This record gives sequence, C-alpha cells and structure tokens, in this order.
Amino acid sequence: MRAIALLLAVAMAGSAAPRWEQAPSPRMRVIWEAFNERLVMQNDIWFEDGEFPRVVQLLRVLYAMTPNSYEQATNLGWMLENIERWNEALAVYVGFRKQNAFHPEAYFPEADFYFKRKMYTRVPPLLEPTLKMPIKPHANSYRLLALSYERTGLLGDAQRVWNLLIKRDPADGAAKMNLSRVEKKLRGEQAGK
Repeated sequence: MRAIALLLAVAMAGSAAPRWEQAPSPRMRVIWEAFNERLVMQNDIWFEDGEFPRVVQLLRVLYAMTPNSYEQATNLGWMLENIERWNEALAVYVGFRKQNAFHPEAYFPEADFYFKRKMYTRVPPLLEPTLKMPIKPHANSYRLLALSYERTGLLGDAQRVWNLLIKRDPADGAAKMNLSRVEKKLRGEQAGK
C-alpha cells in the first residue's frame, strides 16, 4: 500500500511517474510487471468499493507509466466517462491519439467517443486517414466509419468502406449484411430520383 501511496503522491505532485517500458534489465522488467499487476488488482478493489476518485487517480498513474498502452488509455477514458467527466475523457483520447499518431488504433477511442454521442461528422476525419496507414486498423474502425457515413447520409462512402472491410475479411457476415442494407438504401435513392 505504501508503494501505491508513493506513486499517487508523485502523480499528484505533477512529477512524471516511472515508465515501466524503460526498465533497464529483464529482472527489473519482471518487478515492474508484478508491481503493475498489483496496482491493477488494487484498482479493482477500489472500483468494487465505489472509490471512484481513487480509481481515476490510479488509472492516471498507470497511464503515465505506459503512455503508449491502448488498454491504459481506454481504461482511464472509460472510467472518466462513467463518472460523467466527458471533457476529461475526451482529453485522454485526444492526447493518446496525438502521442501515438503513427498507429491507427490510437484514433479509435476518440472516434468512438464522438460516435456514442451521435457526433457522426467528427468520425470520418479521424478514421478515414487510418485506412491508408501501413498498419491496417482493426475491423471496428471500418465498422464505425461506415456506420458514421451511413448516419450522415453519405451512402456511397459507407458502401466503399464496407467493401474495403469485406475485401480484407471475406468471411465477415455482419459486414456483408450491413453492405446489403446500404446498397438497398442506395437503390431506393436511385429509384426515387
């Protein structure tokens, strides 16, 4: 518990928390991993007890220790959303995206934040460029992008993105069903003209 209190004090003082990825030796890395595991266990206890301010603070420490961790960023953002600190959650997602701009997965949490709030027009500028990155984004990025296009009435773009996902994963039955729905809407539009 003293180690957790010390880490919290360091984080609250504004000092940089230690980064476990920078452990100088394999032995030290094992120690950091065990320490990190213990912090996660403590966080689960605090969450179950409803100690949400402590949970948020410890999640901030974990995120500071591993700033490139998708899991840590989304855990912190998710918790902030749960306690309705929307601006803070968005700030975490934006910061994570900016810090990891080279990786397509860094764009998803922010895009998902906007999508859940029905701010569909903010999703394409985030996710469309990730389709051209050397590392291809997760299939959920394609889904979120296509659904955003559909909900903003850009059915041709929705169709294009569903086709890209099906080309990438021909066995994706849900993508095929979604594509079929969009194509029916497109045919309906064309018949109505």
